[in-house]
Amino acid sequence: MFRLETRTDPYFAMIAHMKQSEFFRRIRHYAILYVEDDKALQATIGEFLERFTPNLLVASSAEEAQKLYRELKPKIILLDINLPGMSGLDFCESIRRVDSTTRFIMTTAYTDKPFLLKAVELGLTRYLVKPMTSDELIGALHKSVEELEKIDPVLGRVDLGHGVFYDPSTKTLVVEGKNVPLRRKEVELLEFFLSHPCKTIPYKQLAHGVWKDSTMSPDAIRSQIRNLRKKSYPGLIENISGIGYRFTRGCDGIA
Repeated sequence: MFRLETRTDPYFAMIAHMKQSEFFRRIRHYAILYVEDDKALQATIGEFLERFTPNLLVASSAEEAQKLYRELKPKIILLDINLPGMSGLDFCESIRRVDSTTRFIMTTAYTDKPFLLKAVELGLTRYLVKPMTSDELIGALHKSVEELEKIDPVLGRVDLGHGVFYDPSTKTLVVEGKNVPLRRKEVELLEFFLSHPCKTIPYKQLAHGVWKDSTMSPDAIRSQIRNLRKKSYPGLIENISGIGYRFTRGCDGIA
């Protein structure tokens, strides 16, 4: 139900290029919820979606998806129309009663007029007729990001909690409505942590990922961490004694 080319195809060269593109930078800060009851398809497309966001949520039913939506408020939802229990359309309709901004991409085998009318009524970003292709899915994701940014440009900010936001377009923090500039290395450090949420990062991995130098001393890393904490808040980055650091945004209910 999903055609994904092999790594020898030119398509994957395009993916590598996209990772450096403006689109990749924009989408990676959005949480995506993927709802699919077919486990094999869920694994294939789930792996594909992880190329675009470190914040991928996966559910096997609309009921499970509702719980994830209430807890984590993803801004892009990809789901099949046919789900066990509540249908994809019914799930979308339940969200639309309280949320007009989250973007929906629906996969379906139907192209009949009643479905199309319902899709327009619910404000779906796009419906994809199975079997869909990878470039069709990318196009739908691209359109979702564009719609989100038109609805509210502030949605592009990353909520770090405690009234602190990171604006990837200006590479600055927004603290209580005021812009706080970051140094280049502070930006690289913060974005590295954003791409590894809730994970304990050893000192050597951090040194290699940010400084490209495995010999970077823990004291030098600690100094940059201290600067970020001062500009944001102390609990944003947790010290894991003798190991490294953990970025706490979104972990165990911490926002």
